[in-house]
Amino acid sequence: MDFIRHIGKKCKGSKTISRIDIAIHRLQRGCLFFPIGYTIRSTMANRVIKIGLLGSGTVGKGVQDILFQDAQELEKRLGLRLEIEKIYTRSPQKKYWFSRLPHKFTTDPNEVIRNPVISIVIEVLGLERREETRDIANYIVDALKSGKSVVTANKAVLASYGEEIHRAAVEASRDLRFEAAVAGGIPIIRSLGEGLLPDHVNQLYGILNGTCNYILSSISDHGKTFESALKEAQRLGYAETDPTADIKGHDTRDKLVVLLQLLYGLFVKEEEVATEGIDHLEKVDFDYARQKLHSNIKLLGYVRRRDKEVVARVSPIMMKGGHILARVDGALNAILVDSQYCETMCFVGKGAGEKPTANSVVSDVISIAMGHHTQQRPIGFQFNELLEEKDENKYYIRFVVKDRPGIVSEILGYLRDNEVNVDEVLQLKHSQEEKAYFQKKFGFKGAVGEILPFILTVEPCREVSVRKAIEGIRRQDFLLTGPVVIKMLPNLPDVVTHQNVGTGL
Repeated sequence: MDFIRHIGKKCKGSKTISRIDIAIHRLQRGCLFFPIGYTIRSTMANRVIKIGLLGSGTVGKGVQDILFQDAQELEKRLGLRLEIEKIYTRSPQKKYWFSRLPHKFTTDPNEVIRNPVISIVIEVLGLERREETRDIANYIVDALKSGKSVVTANKAVLASYGEEIHRAAVEASRDLRFEAAVAGGIPIIRSLGEGLLPDHVNQLYGILNGTCNYILSSISDHGKTFESALKEAQRLGYAETDPTADIKGHDTRDKLVVLLQLLYGLFVKEEEVATEGIDHLEKVDFDYARQKLHSNIKLLGYVRRRDKEVVARVSPIMMKGGHILARVDGALNAILVDSQYCETMCFVGKGAGEKPTANSVVSDVISIAMGHHTQQRPIGFQFNELLEEKDENKYYIRFVVKDRPGIVSEILGYLRDNEVNVDEVLQLKHSQEEKAYFQKKFGFKGAVGEILPFILTVEPCREVSVRKAIEGIRRQDFLLTGPVVIKMLPNLPDVVTHQNVGTGL
């Protein structure tokens, strides 16, 4: 109140007086808001924040668009000016903004990292090889040691070198922000790290890779094969020419590792997080899920906390078809959070793309420029990859076999010997075309009529028991391909209740 009156005295006789009088009047009446269109400027007015940009690819170009095109509007809204001083890229002449602002570009990263006028460095360098993460981590650490705060969109760098980078930020007393590193267009990092600061996250389930979600949606909703869905994703630009990091679950794993750092202060190695991709799934799995089990399959990265112990995994999960995550289609991302105080909430939006990701990057820059400091990381948690070993879950197991008498009884024997009880044995009427697909894919020399796909669902049991049973079954000569095992989670927390979606799992 006194601060506002002080500004009012300085502005006496100007148009601002009426605005401040209104603000004081409202505060005196207990109204803690200002009328739309009125701005109280602080001492930050006309302050210039110099920014350095490492990278000018898709996201880098989006950042440049925002900061070059919307500079005046942002200055009006923020009371300070965000100005890009230097942009590092290996091929500046090919970049969109080079023809207009060539003096802004450099091929020397040190002109950004060690530039004395730059206070915030944005790192949005693309990765062609995983080995490049070391060089990018060095850039980030050097920038922090040079007294600059850093905004990065690079989940792979944070996953591999997060502890070193966070330590450098603490030692340099600089800010490190990474909103765009997970679910690029969704403000999940700020929501979890700041919005839920007093809360305790018990579980988190995330569709964190738009490429995988697009592929799985194409198979489930349009009946495509995995191969045709992948080719379409590549044609539309959702999948890279080499899609390994996406379809093997590595990209989801990296994002999950970043969330572990944020939520629990845990710096785990990527290989410590059990990871399974989607490249072994087939259209037949979605047919059984939909027609027989009223369910859908999604690739989830998930975290569970039990007291001070935490486990994280990446794998396909079968869930009820009416669950909110089961209905997130296309290239969208979604994060379902179950916490002690706020209970269940879900964030859905674009996980990548030039504009959504660039928006997250610039929002981090604004937070730093406005002096919104990040909190200290949680302490006292331990990562325990065996935390779920004693948990019991239902499982879906799919077989494609060379049909002969006694196969089912042999499989049941292995399951029985490992204390796994069968719930249902299910078989759809498979067309000759479907069987011919398996014949070609698995190189079966026999007749198409000999091919038999079917599934089992098992009652809740320990995962280790299922694994031991599958190890024995896998050695049998009647299999055309290894059994596919999918964990079934019928009781995932949900934000809404759906009626008439079937009994599901």
